[in-house]
Amino acid sequence: MNDIEYLISKYFKDNGTFSQETSSHWKKYGEKQSIKLLHESRNWKKRTRSGMSPLTKLEIKGEGFGDFKKLNLINLISCIPIFMYCATRLWPKLKINTLLKTLIYTLKSKQIFGYDVTRMALTVDFLERNIGNIDSKSFCLIGDGYGRFGSILKSIYPTCKIIYINLGRTLLFDYYYTSKVFPNSNHLLNRTQGKLSDDFTYIEAERYREFKLEAEIFINIASMQEMDKKIINEYFSLIKSQSHPAYFYCANRISKKLPDGSIINFNEYPWNGMKVLIDELCPWHQKFPTTKPPFVRNFDGPHQHRLVIT
Repeated sequence: MNDIEYLISKYFKDNGTFSQETSSHWKKYGEKQSIKLLHESRNWKKRTRSGMSPLTKLEIKGEGFGDFKKLNLINLISCIPIFMYCATRLWPKLKINTLLKTLIYTLKSKQIFGYDVTRMALTVDFLERNIGNIDSKSFCLIGDGYGRFGSILKSIYPTCKIIYINLGRTLLFDYYYTSKVFPNSNHLLNRTQGKLSDDFTYIEAERYREFKLEAEIFINIASMQEMDKKIINEYFSLIKSQSHPAYFYCANRISKKLPDGSIINFNEYPWNGMKVLIDELCPWHQKFPTTKPPFVRNFDGPHQHRLVIT
């Protein structure tokens, strides 16, 4: 059973049950995730290095972790207001190389170069400015979704190593879309201790405690705000347990109420013992463009981003 088949079998053929790591937020949105195995494509001639058969072509839909708009004429026309906002306010802030590599990534992944992709690219440039040379670094991405941040990183810095940790149901999205963009890279769903890929490693959030994980830079963007406090504390323990100083970039809503009534506060995360390097409202994560009037809206609450080192 290849990695894709394993994730489908384990997380989408279980009568809709959710793991104990799943917060009330992801129980709500996890029910809206769906997959459909499409017919074989005779145009694909070989297996990818990930072991995923090219014949494994899926139609997968998710909600709650970003907007994935397919690259087609209808979406290009409907997203004109979004392009205008990004072109005037956000894209000029990107390094030229970042802009071009991100554009190429969107073409390969057949998605619109919209706001969600743009804010990931802005974050990559932010890290490069404030950490320094991040090529060849190892990154642990906690809750990416669609593999966007990892794919943009790898597009710009091809020798960096990416570790995705995500709930098994959402990890399928990271794996599937990343492997489509990087079919010749090594993709590994880590099921055994100590086995990591030089390119992309995928780890189920339900199992990450079984492994000794080492990374130089940890990333969480807009998903800790959707976790239970216990899970947040466990991820901080992972980051603090590194055998060397590690960076952690965290961008989340300052306060968010989950469907079960619990309140998740950014400033109540266990930051103790970490040295704060940058701490401010995230400049590109306060408003977002839409396709309908008034075309620009505020998020439900302000988002803070913080860069720390252990």
